Amino acid sequence: MDWFHFMDMPLRKKIMTITVISTSAALLMACLCFFLYERFTYPETRLNSLSAWVQILGDNSSAALTFNDKKTAEEMLKTLDANSHILRACLYDAKGNVFAWYAKEKTASFPAVAGKEEAMYAGGTLQIFRNILSGQDRVGSIYLEQDTEEMTSRLETYTVITVLIGFLSFLVSLLVASRLQRYVTQPLQNIVDRMKDISRGEGDLTKRLEVSGNDEIGQVAEAFNAFVGKLQTVAEMKLDLISVVSHQLKTPVAEINGFIENMMEGLAGDLSPKQKQYLDEMRLIGKENYRLIGDLLSVSKIERGVVTVVLKSVSAKDVVTLAIRDYDHILQEKGLILRLEGMENNLQLYADREKVVEALRNLLNNAIKCTDKGTISIRIGIDGNQGMIEVKDTGIGMDETTLGRLFTQNRVLGKEAHRSGAGLGLYISKHFMNLQKGDITVTSKKGEGSCFKLLIPLLKAQEGAAA
Repeated sequence: MDWFHFMDMPLRKKIMTITVISTSAALLMACLCFFLYERFTYPETRLNSLSAWVQILGDNSSAALTFNDKKTAEEMLKTLDANSHILRACLYDAKGNVFAWYAKEKTASFPAVAGKEEAMYAGGTLQIFRNILSGQDRVGSIYLEQDTEEMTSRLETYTVITVLIGFLSFLVSLLVASRLQRYVTQPLQNIVDRMKDISRGEGDLTKRLEVSGNDEIGQVAEAFNAFVGKLQTVAEMKLDLISVVSHQLKTPVAEINGFIENMMEGLAGDLSPKQKQYLDEMRLIGKENYRLIGDLLSVSKIERGVVTVVLKSVSAKDVVTLAIRDYDHILQEKGLILRLEGMENNLQLYADREKVVEALRNLLNNAIKCTDKGTISIRIGIDGNQGMIEVKDTGIGMDETTLGRLFTQNRVLGKEAHRSGAGLGLYISKHFMNLQKGDITVTSKKGEGSCFKLLIPLLKAQEGAAA
């Protein structure tokens, strides 16, 4: 249906359609003009040729008409058998009566009397009346009629040629247009793809489009590059701001958290139950704020491309142990059960331990936020040729839309992001795992919980590759 809705067609189809139609129309118009020229000039050309026959016959018949030699006149007319297109001929005497005649069909009819001198195309045949002179005296006249089968045959041939030329021109123009349209559509498609990447927050603002010419498309590419340059400047200013603010906030927030811990431990004197309750809530808020500041610093480093990893032998059990050590209190408060599976396996990974621990903490933190009751399971195992640490919860789950942009910066902070766990942590974790040639995968269903998998290279696989 796209071909019948021009405005909704892709640009490449529009270009091909315009090229094919205009080329085919031009060629068909040329063929039609040639066809019409042949149609209107042929009768005149043939009448001129037929006039020569009439002149010869008239000259040869003048003696027969003068001496009233009907037999000679008839024999002379029979010579017209040599021309298959002559239908009939008739000689008239000086009084205009039929003197002798010739016809391919015995039942053919002739004008009863001689007409005036003329040549015409009528009734689908070519007809000529000519006077026959002997000296200056008119001794009779001749009528000659010829068919137009030759013209019809030529026009039919031209019609076939026109159709063939039109068809071939359609194929050639379609082939040429399909090859050449890419020089117009591909640069535009590159611009569209870059715009989509940037709108999704996935575009590299340091890259520029290649400007292939000085035409309008080249000007669009240059304008787009200038626009991306401005975006890059703004993005760098944003990263600078985030980096400076995060560094400035990290120390005072850490100090506030330390004061809260000291007060909770009674170093500032006895506290009432109400004060302990408030301080406990403040401690949780302080930890979240400190974590957020750390995430902002990590994002700033990721965007600047300065995050590095130190790969070495790491125990999967140690990674899990380090990741879960600070979550006992919040798990008890929410009434959640933490299950550990595969801890007895001596699974050795080839990874950056701190980065994997942070990624696992992010997954565990999100699982706790998304789960109000039930269990959270952490399982160590092998998935294919990689090590695996799986975090599975019985929480609220996620829909397809959320899953599609889960590891991007599109959903950061806010109430929905907090509940779905789709904040900065997953974006950071994804980047950390990719740096280690690992990955994060997720499966989830709304209302039925989620299952995240950290996929990490195995140590033995790396040793085998080195060997």
